[in-house]
Formats: sequence, C-alpha cells, structure tokens
Amino acid sequence: MLNAKAFANAASAVMGIWVVVCALVSYIAPDLLFTIAQSWMHTINLEVAKTTFSPNLGLLLLGLVSATGLTWITTYGTISLYNKWVR
Repeated sequence: MLNAKAFANAASAVMGIWVVVCALVSYIAPDLLFTIAQSWMHTINLEVAKTTFSPNLGLLLLGLVSATGLTWITTYGTISLYNKWVR
C-alpha cells in the first residue's frame, strides 16, 4: 500500500519546482521555451499563439498554487483508489 498523502506531497513538490523552472525559463529564454513547446506539437503551428506578454507575480503565484493543488488532489485521489482496488 502506498501512503497517498506522502505521495501527493512529493508529486506536488515536483510540480511546484517545474512551475518555478518554467517561469524562470520564460523570463530568461522565452524563445527556448517556445521552441520546446513547438517540438511537442508536431503538426500545429504555435507561431500565432506566440506573445510578448510577461505574466506578473500574481499570475505566476496563481499558476503555482493551482498547478500544485490540482497535482495534489489528482495524486491523492489516484493513490487512494489504487490502495482501495489493490486489496
């Protein structure tokens, strides 16, 4: 059995780190971030979605809280169901 709370905490911490790294890269090397995103969307042209908008601190914090919160809820729910069904 997996500890759902500990696993959700760990997954949320990793997601929080990714959000911070992504935000830093968007400020330091936005073209790199765009190139990476474009490489994931093989047949979609993201050029029209490219923007010069830089998010403010409030939006970055909202993204951090919402991404880590949803990660925690999803991971906790997944592990709880796994533990229930593995019995």
